[in-house]
Parts: sequence; structure tokens; C-alpha cells
Amino acid sequence: MAEEAAKKLIPATLELGGKSANIVFDDAPFERAIEGAQLGILFNQGQVCCAGSRLFVQEGIYDKFIAELKKAFENVKVGLPWEEDTQMGAQVNKRQMEKILEYVKIGEDEGAKCLTGGCQVKENGLENGVFLKPTLMVNASNDMRIAQEEIFGPVLTVIIKFKTEEEVIKMANDSEYGLGGAVWSRDINTALRVAKSVETGRMWVNTYNQLPAGAPFGGYKKSGIGRETYKSILDAYTQTKNIYINLKEEKEGLY
Repeated sequence: MAEEAAKKLIPATLELGGKSANIVFDDAPFERAIEGAQLGILFNQGQVCCAGSRLFVQEGIYDKFIAELKKAFENVKVGLPWEEDTQMGAQVNKRQMEKILEYVKIGEDEGAKCLTGGCQVKENGLENGVFLKPTLMVNASNDMRIAQEEIFGPVLTVIIKFKTEEEVIKMANDSEYGLGGAVWSRDINTALRVAKSVETGRMWVNTYNQLPAGAPFGGYKKSGIGRETYKSILDAYTQTKNIYINLKEEKEGLY
């Protein structure tokens, strides 16, 4: 789209993909952060451009956090969207489901471990649909394809535990994308330092995927150009005209 617009000299804004970092520090509000990891990747079956698809957990709570997150993923009710207890529905089509499952295999081939999920749901009459179990990939490094490429599905890649603030910022920024992201900490100074340092168009603090109307939304790097849902979007659809009027009757006197 950008290429075609450029050929015709048409201005364009682009909201593209993402591989957003969801960063959890030792002092994070634990239960909220567990829920936030789910909200980040399971909302709309993971078919969200700003999904929190890379999870970074500090070493002090890593083991406990991943164990509880596994239980939380396994408790998610996958089912038909009109059923009241359904928490996650189907992927958009069969082709997308197959692509997601292919990425799970790619991750395993790279050395990551599928801790839970990673397969189609075939129980409770869902075998003819395109339903996937919430998937947690652990023991991943940030250079793996599952950590760098947008999967667009309910697959959360957990990057190997981090030690310091500087280390996790560097890893979070080691991506060609920069659309969304979050930081979880009870220390507002830590949260703000990280939020300012991660190269992304939006950072949530102690929440994820809250989308208030009027807040600017858009990306850094390959995640796009411009901002939507904010007044500045009007600039992309506006031609500014300047009319200069000279009311003097005498000559300027330059010649």
C-alpha cells in the first residue's frame, strides 16, 4: 500500500504489525500481571497487531510466574462465541490456524519448549472448527523466529529470564517492530523509565490492551507511520493552504 501511494504521491499513514514486549518485574502486582499476560496474547485469539506476544519476566519471580501462568492458560474456556462461559473463540480461518501451528513447530525446532497448548481443540464438538488452545512457549531466546516474527495467534513466547532493567530494555528494543508493550512494577520510577526507553508507540503500565478513545495509537520502525484515534490523524487528511495579502499601495523599493 505504501509503495502504491508513493507512486502516485498520495500521503499515507500505515498501522502495521507488531511483536510487543510485555515486561514483568519482581515487584509487579502478581495476580494483575498474570491476567495482563493473558490479556496481552489471548484477547481476540491473539489476532491483535499490538498483542503482547513476547513476555519478559525478571529472575526473582520467574519460576513462580510461569507455573501460575501455565495454570491460567489451561483454565481458559475455548468455545463457541455465543456460549456465555466462552473466554476465547476461533481463529479467523483454517489457513491462519495452520500458520500458527507451524510456528509452534518452528519454535520447538529452534529449541523452545511448548509448556502448554500448541494444538487444535478437538473436544466438545469443536473438531470441525479452527479453535486453538492457549499456547505458552518457554526457554526461548530473543533471536528465535517465534520471538521476532508476528504469529498473530494465541502463542506467547517467554524469553529467558532477565536480571536488570538495562538488559530487558535492550532485548525489548531488539525487534524490527515497535507498536505496543507493557511494563509491570509497583515502582512508578522503574515503570516510567522503561516505558520511555522501549521503542514503541504505546506502553501500558500495569495493564494491557486497554484502548481508550482519543489516545494516539501507532508504531515505531516497521510497525507503521502516523498515529490514529488522536486529533493528529486529521493532519494526514488535511491540505494546508496559506494566503498572503499585502495591503500596501507603495512599491517595496528594492528595484
